Amino acid sequence: MFQSEIFEKMTLHAKKSLTEAGVLALHYRSERIEPIHLLFAIHLEEGSLGSNMLKSLGFKRSYFNSVLPARSKKSAHSINKELQPMPSASLKSLITRAYSLASTFSYPYVGTEHLVYALIESNDETIQKIFQKASIKKDAIEMLSQLPADGEPLSEFSKSVPFPEIGLSKNKDSDANSLSNLNQFCINLNEESEKRDEIITGRDMEIERIVHILGRKSKNNPLLIGDPGVGKTALVSGLARKINSGDVPHYLANKTVFSLDMALVVAGTTFRGEFENRLKEIISEASRNRNVILFIDEIHSIVGAGNSQGGLDAANILKPALSKGDIQCIGATTYSEYKRYIEKDPALARRFQPLQLVEPTVKSAKSILRRLKPQYEKFHNVSISNDALEAAVELSVRYISDRFLPDKAIDLLDETASAVKNRIVSSQWSKLIKKYETEHKKMAGAKERLVQQQKYNEAMKLQRKESAILKKISETRKRQEDSKGDPSPLAKEDVAMTVSRITGIPLERISTQQTKSKLAFIEKNLAKNIIGQDRAIKTISQVLLRSHSGISDPERPMGSFLFLGPTGVGKTMTAKMLAREVFATENSIIKIDMSEFSEKHAIARLVGAPAGYVGYGEGGTLTEKVRHKPYSLVLFDEIEKAHPDVLNILLQILEDGLLTDAEGRQVNFKNTIVILTSNIGTSEFTESARLGFRQMEDKKSFSKKFDDIKSDVVKKLSQHMKPEIINRLDHIIIFDALSEDELAKIVSNEMKNVVRRSEQRGIDLNFSKKIEAFITKKSLAAEYGARLVRKNIQDLVETEIARSIMENPDKKSVTLEIKQDRIIAK
Repeated sequence: MFQSEIFEKMTLHAKKSLTEAGVLALHYRSERIEPIHLLFAIHLEEGSLGSNMLKSLGFKRSYFNSVLPARSKKSAHSINKELQPMPSASLKSLITRAYSLASTFSYPYVGTEHLVYALIESNDETIQKIFQKASIKKDAIEMLSQLPADGEPLSEFSKSVPFPEIGLSKNKDSDANSLSNLNQFCINLNEESEKRDEIITGRDMEIERIVHILGRKSKNNPLLIGDPGVGKTALVSGLARKINSGDVPHYLANKTVFSLDMALVVAGTTFRGEFENRLKEIISEASRNRNVILFIDEIHSIVGAGNSQGGLDAANILKPALSKGDIQCIGATTYSEYKRYIEKDPALARRFQPLQLVEPTVKSAKSILRRLKPQYEKFHNVSISNDALEAAVELSVRYISDRFLPDKAIDLLDETASAVKNRIVSSQWSKLIKKYETEHKKMAGAKERLVQQQKYNEAMKLQRKESAILKKISETRKRQEDSKGDPSPLAKEDVAMTVSRITGIPLERISTQQTKSKLAFIEKNLAKNIIGQDRAIKTISQVLLRSHSGISDPERPMGSFLFLGPTGVGKTMTAKMLAREVFATENSIIKIDMSEFSEKHAIARLVGAPAGYVGYGEGGTLTEKVRHKPYSLVLFDEIEKAHPDVLNILLQILEDGLLTDAEGRQVNFKNTIVILTSNIGTSEFTESARLGFRQMEDKKSFSKKFDDIKSDVVKKLSQHMKPEIINRLDHIIIFDALSEDELAKIVSNEMKNVVRRSEQRGIDLNFSKKIEAFITKKSLAAEYGARLVRKNIQDLVETEIARSIMENPDKKSVTLEIKQDRIIAK
């Protein structure tokens, strides 16, 4: 009935309507397929835009019975043998007009709505008769006269279906028109790379490898595999720039790289088969033009894309073209997505030649940033120093561990330049512009109300004022641009400030100068708060000094320690003070109570449940906390209570500064301090401390006995922990028992805190040294260490002060005295 060329560039509903028109012609014993048959077929095509239009205009099926002859009683199959109706001249002319309409209004396909509009214009007597019967001729012509001219939907009905904004192919010999689908659903990277004028550097070897793969006889489809941010997409843009410059072999000289947008291809494919049809036409155009190279970013997304019930996904549609060599394709994906999607489909994987992109070295990343530096200086109107450029790379490597070079270094430099630009540009002009814009908005609203009230003279006055305000806004914007002046300097301190904002790490921790200055006095600062542990403090300080000076291994944690010793001697306090001194806040402690991990399977709670188990994908207690706070003190409390297999995770942390979670992600521990605490030897230490309190006159003998106990405890430690874990620790630090003098210093420090809190309430607190000595005597208990100090101060001192204040709220001074073996407040 119809030649196949007629159906080219027609929607599914339009094709069905034409086919049904032929069937109707058979049933009505017509020698030709007339426009009336097509109109009836469109009316019967449920769900089409044309059918909806006709029904909304009042068309009824009974109208057709009055203009069409009685239907044949023979079946369609038997009639088909006697008669093969062909399209009439008027129908061919009508279809041509529908094509013209669709092309005029920039539609890629002819739909049933275009056929309806062509029917409205038709001079066919039967068509005019049925339109007159329906009394819609005038309305339809008015609708037709209101057709938009810029590719907007042709009627209110067509708003329900999204149409691409390109025209039909008018001249198939034209290169531009022959690539209509590629131009619609793809981005021309050759043109895009020229517009953006971005420099691709540091990847010459990889681009050369892509060129070699593209020149192969078979498997000439490169597949770029690499971590996010290493430059896979930029590499293809670099290839497009090389093609534009002619710096490629002859077989690539005239190639055009099109980046396929799969989301755009899938969008709007409401009906079954539409997605497959779009993709087939894209592949067909690419195969007809041998100078086209398709680039599919995130190529794993084609596996399952557009796969509706009974349909094919994009990967299966692409495979035949790749296997026959009809098209050349470049893909890009990450390692995890390649393994998850591509590797599981060997038929798809074998069509590509994998090319792994590794993260560039620090030296290469610095070279890339030097090449990009002029672009960012021009865009932000800043002057980037070489120190700042190097700091962007080095600080991003150290403090942004969950991303990859060069992406994280570029982002850091870009955000820093933006911050400098915003800091330098005065907000004076912005406030003035905002003021004028507010006035303009009020004037515009008032003018509109006056026009509605037909007060045109007053509206004209406001119009003149409005023009003056717009002129002021324009002039102020110009002055704002002129005020920018010379480029603003961007220093490495600005980069450090941006890192601090991104990560939440205090600036003094990031700034090298401030960090070195602070760490130089870390031993002194720790000694102010931690009494009687001079050897422990000195050992810890030395490890941290080596770490921050860059002398120690940068691939390990900043420091790793095992704290042992009697209870109440300052192990927990040391961890808190370390967090405050190094990470600026005690909230930087990530505490893991190892008594909760006494079972072998409990390791899943630390690193995450394995695939197939409940909780997979939720992350682990340890790994998730360190991922989100990579600059923390990690405290493994009561390590001896954990299952021995759980402790094995410490091997990777202490040796490589890394831990792999259940999903294969590496968590960075290189910027953490790892502290293990244990109660091993507590009874021996406590007994020794009792002896020390009883025999204070023989300090040398006590010190020697305590050292012997330390040696015994270290030997006992090997029974609970594997030697490979012990040997990976920087130091095993055994805290000394506290003497009475040291306990007195702790009491003095705690009383100073009480005085400070009283001053904050406006109360002057007075007491003598006898009060401190009294509290010290009450707190002497070897089995509790210094733990009784705080309890006694609360019970003996703070309670009395609180009672005195409540009895006399206006009191401004409180004096502590000892009477009858108790402290009273006056």
